[in-house]
Amino acid sequence: MRFARAHLSARYIDPYAPRKVLNFAKAFLKYLAKTHFDASYQAFDLFLEMPKGLKARKHVTDRIVTQEDIENLLYAIERDYSKGEIDIHHFNHYKALVLFGALAGQRSQATIARLTVQQLKEAIEATKPVLDVLPAQDKIRMQHYCPLHPQVVDSVIPLLDGRLGDERAFKQLSFERWLRQ
Repeated sequence: MRFARAHLSARYIDPYAPRKVLNFAKAFLKYLAKTHFDASYQAFDLFLEMPKGLKARKHVTDRIVTQEDIENLLYAIERDYSKGEIDIHHFNHYKALVLFGALAGQRSQATIARLTVQQLKEAIEATKPVLDVLPAQDKIRMQHYCPLHPQVVDSVIPLLDGRLGDERAFKQLSFERWLRQ
């Protein structure tokens, strides 16, 4: 079998071609074992396994957000509020959005932008504040629970007063426009 593997490696330039041939051979032996009612055909399957190589380490994305980035963003929001460039309403929204994104770890476009006031109210009123993220609000369409940090709870409470339950909780588009400026 070592000869077969060496022959395949020498014959094909593409590194995936020998794997395809070996997988075809394994499938053929499985077929023979079924049609001839002889399990000895599958005993050769062991010899057709590809050698296990080291897996390449995946590169980490360069979009990692650090604590310093979050602190700088909160400082910029506070600075614009103190200069009068944004009002108290937008200040509270932007601060809550940044803290929620940083401490809850949810995706901004896929999840945070889709959360409703009612969901946040229910989460905050619970004994232990946990947000129920619905499948339609998740990128991979999987419902899950998201625990809320006490800082997030404190920053979100002012946003919920007097707002309707089905209304979006965060002003994502407004925040994005402010960021671009």
